[in-house]
Amino acid sequence: MMKKYIMLFPLLLAGISMTAQDADTLAVAEKKSERNMMLNAESATAPREINIGLPEGGSGAIVYVDGMKHSHGLPWSRFHWAGGNSYQPQGSISLMEAVITSGEIGVLVDSRTKLGGDRTEGVFTLGSSTNGMIRFDGAVSGALKGAKGWYFAIGAYVNDDPTSVNAPNRPFVEQKQIYNLALSKRWASTTLDAIYRFSMCGDNVEGGYGFAPFVYKGDGTIGVYDGFRLGRDCYVTADDAISYMDIRDGSMKTGNLGNMDRRYIHDLTFKAHHKHHTGWSLGADLHLLYMQPSQYVKMALAGIDNVTADKGFFNPDGTPFTGYMQNRLVTVEDQKEFDVNLLLSAERRFNSRHKLRLGMELVYTKQDNYASTFYYAHTVEANPSRILKGQQSTWGMNTSGLYYDAYRCYAPIYAIYEANPTDRLLLRTGARVRPLYQSVWTAARLDGEDRNIRVDGFNIADPDLCQRHNLSIPAVDYAFSEHINLRLVDRLFFMAEGFYSMTTKSASYYKNATIPSTKPIGNALGRGGFTYDNKWMDVTALVSYITSWNNAKVMTVTKQIGGVSETIPWTAQYGIGTLGFTLDGNLRFGGFNMHLLGTWQDPRYKNYKNEFVFSDGTTEIIDYTGNHVTGISQWMFEIDPSYSWDKVKLWASARYYSRQYVSRTNLAYFAGHWETFAGVDWKIHDQLQLSVNFVNVLAQNGAKGSIDVADTITDASLLNGYVMAGSYIRPFTIDFLLTYRF
Repeated sequence: MMKKYIMLFPLLLAGISMTAQDADTLAVAEKKSERNMMLNAESATAPREINIGLPEGGSGAIVYVDGMKHSHGLPWSRFHWAGGNSYQPQGSISLMEAVITSGEIGVLVDSRTKLGGDRTEGVFTLGSSTNGMIRFDGAVSGALKGAKGWYFAIGAYVNDDPTSVNAPNRPFVEQKQIYNLALSKRWASTTLDAIYRFSMCGDNVEGGYGFAPFVYKGDGTIGVYDGFRLGRDCYVTADDAISYMDIRDGSMKTGNLGNMDRRYIHDLTFKAHHKHHTGWSLGADLHLLYMQPSQYVKMALAGIDNVTADKGFFNPDGTPFTGYMQNRLVTVEDQKEFDVNLLLSAERRFNSRHKLRLGMELVYTKQDNYASTFYYAHTVEANPSRILKGQQSTWGMNTSGLYYDAYRCYAPIYAIYEANPTDRLLLRTGARVRPLYQSVWTAARLDGEDRNIRVDGFNIADPDLCQRHNLSIPAVDYAFSEHINLRLVDRLFFMAEGFYSMTTKSASYYKNATIPSTKPIGNALGRGGFTYDNKWMDVTALVSYITSWNNAKVMTVTKQIGGVSETIPWTAQYGIGTLGFTLDGNLRFGGFNMHLLGTWQDPRYKNYKNEFVFSDGTTEIIDYTGNHVTGISQWMFEIDPSYSWDKVKLWASARYYSRQYVSRTNLAYFAGHWETFAGVDWKIHDQLQLSVNFVNVLAQNGAKGSIDVADTITDASLLNGYVMAGSYIRPFTIDFLLTYRF
């Protein structure tokens, strides 16, 4: 299912590269927006997604740790990072800089480990919530006694959260442990740092615990189904014993879904920085990451069917089942990864009007991903019961199986040049070139091939079912950016900027049964506007257009065959184009601050025609071209007031999202909704602070995101009173955090 878009432009367009300066300032600098980076309406620990209208692979809040990408393949950043006391305050890196220095299309969260200083410091936070969350976040840093110039830092983050559904098969739906140790040596002009971090992540990111059933009324609103309380009742069975076929060798495996989802990651970073007497600042960073053999379990919704007794489904007691049945497609991914990343950088300012930044990376990444799949079903109710197909509790072994085994090598080189020709003008030019080579083993089906068809029992060890293919892909990626910032009068500025990039598809695009086009993914952005500020306010107005082409994505498509839903994986090819307008501002009066943001965008699919083939031989040809992208609102408004006085700070954040289309056909949509947060920070004394945070203050109770099961429905009348399931806004929750510092 396409990633649920939470936001399109807010930080991208509000956190733009421009600001006003005092009238006598020679340089025109830039500012970064860090507003509400962690205010996520779906997760308490994952960073807030800041999407810019592009598909997966170029979207969301991208987390870098100590200046380098946390991984180059399988592990998501949320598996390895949660912010907290072990890090310096997080900031964001602008899109123009990100696309050149990292090749990523999105807003980068610049996350740096807090290293030791001359004074021994410690920060410890204990947290809980009305859901029963347990959190410890501690860090200590300082100088090593008796060892001049040596410093240390240690930290630990442990989070166990049952979330609001309190699943009977899993005490804690979100589980994460992160431990870090850093050792530093500093001289007058040189620093050396060694940082080791270990994480054990049991966060069930896509395990189905965040789904709920509801009735779609056909007008954008939803109704309660059978008394099910969104976000309060659990939609996962207590009986989670499963059997599945390992796609690697065809052997049958057993397990329990509640304790299969675990990922273990080690990473080691060495950083060296030297300030040369010629004015050059030189850096060399080496990052090693190893994800030991781990499992990632994903449960996708595969349609709700109203079945009759003749369909062959049974209750656990053996009686025929009739009524509404939730189908689920389960993917058990056995994963392993090893990354080596060397970054060399150099920076120098030539007088006050010129600055040059240079960088080069050498990257090797080896990724193994074997995704075994199966189906199971349960009743549509709170705390549902399992449903059997004949005598089987799971079925359809590997009919959606995925596989790739690959390595990639690349050596990007980038340069960013800044110039202030006059005290009114800033020019910034960036260029990036990335030669690369990747070797991919895949079980994708070539044209005319009679194998690699995903049938029941498919596995890559059976030569009658599978023929593996090796794809050797050499390529050169590139990106260019340009930024102009001009002071018109006093504190009024004009800004224009843009980028153009071409990026080769990564190995993960070849894991499905069909091979996508090998053409690189193209992205381009152009935007411009004005900004004005003074001592009590600042305001920015922007117009932007961003487009992407040659995208590929493994999506799941569901259709009823003989009254029973069938879900198939499909490699889609498409583009996206997005026009947007944004108005962003801040008002400041003493201890009061008010941030206001309004955005309009119109993301549309381009060249998105699909021909889906199902098991009964039927073909569905659906053209989504010109339709609105699912899960993204056209209108978004945000208001963030805060007030500080003495030892207390009060803050709030409210975001309104207009209609979000549920299906790519645009026949189904969710009406607008609010996401609201608030909190109070009380500094009890210099060393102790109490924070109370409120999530979903207005107690909104609605669904959100996209529902793939509706993508093959072309008759809008069929959606009136349609029973479906999807994700929802987190229900009202209170978090408590007590922080002690010394």
